[in-house]
Amino acid sequence: MELVRAILAVEIGSLITRVSLIDEVDGESRLIGQTETLTSRELPYRNVFFAVQEATAQLADLTGRQLLRDGRLLMPRISTGDGIDAVIVVTSALEPLRVVVAAIASDVSARSALHAVRGVPSVVLAVVTLDDVSARSTTGVMQSWLERQLETLLPLLPDVVVLAGGVEGGTVEAMKRLAHLINLKLSFTAAIRQPLPTIIYAGNTSVQPQIQAALGGHNCELITVANVRPALDQEVLTPLRQALLACYARQLTDVPGIDQLSAPDQTTLRTVAESQYVMTRFLAERQQQAVLYVDVGATTTTLIAAAPDQIAATLHGVCGTAFGVGALLSEVGPAAIARWLPFAIEEQELIERLLNRMLRPQTLPATREDCYLDLALAREALALGVAALRDEQTPLAYERLLAGGGVLTHAPHPGMALLALLDGLQPANELPGLLLPIHLDMLSLLSVCGGIAALSTDAAISIFDHDLLNNTPLATCIVLQGGSRIGEPVADVELITVGGDSERVQVRHGELIRLPLSVGRYAQVKVKPAATVRVGQAAPGEAVESDPAEVHGSLLGLIIDARGRPLTLPADGAERRRLLWSWLRAVGAEHSDSPYPEPVISLPEMPAPVVAAPSTAPKPRRSWFKRAPQPAKTSEATLPTTETVPASPDDDIAQLRQQVSKPARRSWFGRRKP
Repeated sequence: MELVRAILAVEIGSLITRVSLIDEVDGESRLIGQTETLTSRELPYRNVFFAVQEATAQLADLTGRQLLRDGRLLMPRISTGDGIDAVIVVTSALEPLRVVVAAIASDVSARSALHAVRGVPSVVLAVVTLDDVSARSTTGVMQSWLERQLETLLPLLPDVVVLAGGVEGGTVEAMKRLAHLINLKLSFTAAIRQPLPTIIYAGNTSVQPQIQAALGGHNCELITVANVRPALDQEVLTPLRQALLACYARQLTDVPGIDQLSAPDQTTLRTVAESQYVMTRFLAERQQQAVLYVDVGATTTTLIAAAPDQIAATLHGVCGTAFGVGALLSEVGPAAIARWLPFAIEEQELIERLLNRMLRPQTLPATREDCYLDLALAREALALGVAALRDEQTPLAYERLLAGGGVLTHAPHPGMALLALLDGLQPANELPGLLLPIHLDMLSLLSVCGGIAALSTDAAISIFDHDLLNNTPLATCIVLQGGSRIGEPVADVELITVGGDSERVQVRHGELIRLPLSVGRYAQVKVKPAATVRVGQAAPGEAVESDPAEVHGSLLGLIIDARGRPLTLPADGAERRRLLWSWLRAVGAEHSDSPYPEPVISLPEMPAPVVAAPSTAPKPRRSWFKRAPQPAKTSEATLPTTETVPASPDDDIAQLRQQVSKPARRSWFGRRKP
């Protein structure tokens, strides 16, 4: 172990391949250099070694060391210091497990089995339960329970079938019925000459012999683990989850080109999921505090909540920002994604952009709008993940947040990544204390450390401490819960810098405030909330303060989030986009007014007025006082049949003289004479 000094750590993701050089510096293992390139697993290459070779060549130019010879890795290290001693490979460029769950009750054993399945990159094809009371199939024909379930299962080709159900010492006949159903499914799969799935039994342990007898006639692997629901109020997920992880890791040797890296005895292979579990649990046990790790990738979104005595996780196997964008879009809809964009966009254009991303997943963001779109996808992916995590672990609590994933680490400004985390996770009741330290794994070292831990624990701890935690503090966050009206004061906050000045600010409901505190500085914070506002688990109105120098300096300093929980966005599009832009300015991601004009709403054109054709009838003559002559009233029977001759002007004057009377004479004093 002492001879292993220079380590080439390779992380092969579904989109990006990173190569890191680890070597001794002053007696400790440290990161020497890192490069990345696009993964070459997909067409036209179908060989991951090409991307590793290219990234290693770039790393050799960066560090000045020779790492390749004749296109192969130079192993072992030679006397000149060139070459490497070992290769660590962690990868997430694997197909998610296709899983079918068969259980007794949907809200008991099936729910527990799904909790375990979600802890592995997987896709649930179907859930079959005995309490399915529907009497009709998808075609509307009345069918028995067995017929309906077979109609569902026969077209599927799962990798794993999970059998669960029955508390310890409980029913036996129900599990026999499920085993009979799975036996019919296996017989059909064998008849059509398709690979048989692995069967994992995680039910009542007293029924294990009957399950083995029912399914033993097929040439398939049968794994028995501890009961996932031994009692109605108890859930045991770890044994089933570990069995699923082992099935998932079998794909490692099937990755095209993985055998070209080095000899098998010189290469350590690990899945990214396994490495993330190891390091998150390690951090929680060493710090003796609850930790939440999140990773938004191109294909998978990972959330792991670890405490010293327990761990919960959810990994959406086909929910990401590139390969997994299609599943995310169908899950949340385009409106949910568009609400996080600070610019106006038509729904059809948004859908076309997302579908184009799915068709060309290796296209990197080229504009700022593309970055905003990726971060909007990250928000919705995190929201789905944290909802599933809360369903497994209630209540969910964490005191430190560690984040990774290309969409966050490659954000143009760290404030954009922070907003995506706060908007997607919306931490509130999960925070037991005043402060939430947030770290951003900028170099994606957590998975690498998990792989190195299998070779050298000291090297893994050294890199984790020096190059990850101490090198990437993003911000320290305070969440104020309460307040009803936008703009009302909710708290007075004072930041007292060690060896410096203090800064006091009044926080209003709906605001997001940043107090800069540079890396290497320390401070104390005091919060005096309003009567209806609380911080962490403190009572409403209770003043709280941190320990002296507990607030560590970071890229963004201290962030005070008083936007309320749950976070509510305005329904009006223009108002919502102005609010989103104000948050970007608050965290320093933007410094000027929004450059995106609001769409001009144009009224529909009014139809042209219809002009009637001019009448050919002659216009009636009018008198001198513009009064039309009144026609004589005659009955319909006496109307002349011939055309009436118009009157002459002399007749009109004579008629007018007869209607005008002579005025009365007046006296000298204006009185009329009788």
